[in-house]
Amino acid sequence: MTYEVRDSVATLRLNRPDALNAINSALRESLLGALQRAERDPAVKVVLLGATGRGFCAGADLMEEQGADFSVEEELLQGYRPIFECIGRMPQPVIGVAPGVAAGIGAALLMACDLVIMADQARLYMAFSHVGLVPDGGATWLLYRHLGYQRAFALIVEGGSLGAEECRAAGIANKIVAAEALDEAANAWAQELATRSPVASAEAKRLLRTAATHSYAEIFEQEAAAQHRCINSEQSRAAVAAFKDRARARQ
Repeated sequence: MTYEVRDSVATLRLNRPDALNAINSALRESLLGALQRAERDPAVKVVLLGATGRGFCAGADLMEEQGADFSVEEELLQGYRPIFECIGRMPQPVIGVAPGVAAGIGAALLMACDLVIMADQARLYMAFSHVGLVPDGGATWLLYRHLGYQRAFALIVEGGSLGAEECRAAGIANKIVAAEALDEAANAWAQELATRSPVASAEAKRLLRTAATHSYAEIFEQEAAAQHRCINSEQSRAAVAAFKDRARARQ
């Protein structure tokens, strides 16, 4: 992993380009550590999660030697789940930045981000059925939410892929740019979001992350409580005061 903070934006990059950033145990631990580091840093308002080289992530590294007591269930629940939980829990918006293919659990990692920007050549690849496996990392839940049952099932059992424009049409990606402009566009987007109230961004993230599992009435109540916290924040008070000053100046 590489880790850099500049102007309130933490840029994290998967850094195994020769293996298309396939995740081995060392990279998995480094990724979790980098996310937790950003989560704890009050100076970080937005996180960019990208990769070096031509791919985002080829999934789990199937070439890594495993011990005799290896359990894929244990690896997913104890090794990978904390990564996904951290992305969902951390108050900062996490922008997934895909320069190229996102396959296997790498596809789940990209979809788990709050926002996604992809190079026009990037693809989301569900490779699992080619090796007799099913998606993991919450990918079935995410694909069902974006594609619906039939489209998600076909993508999974056929081992197919979605191009960048298909991802945008499905709501998986927010923005598509030329590969050579990806880093600049991602950073500009992050810098723009960093100017917004971190309290409001964190509350909006929490509300949307829980909306799928709560009723309308429950979310209505949670919104009311969140709005109370926002309106009493320093950022909101300053913004409201500035709005009033501009309104008075126009009178």
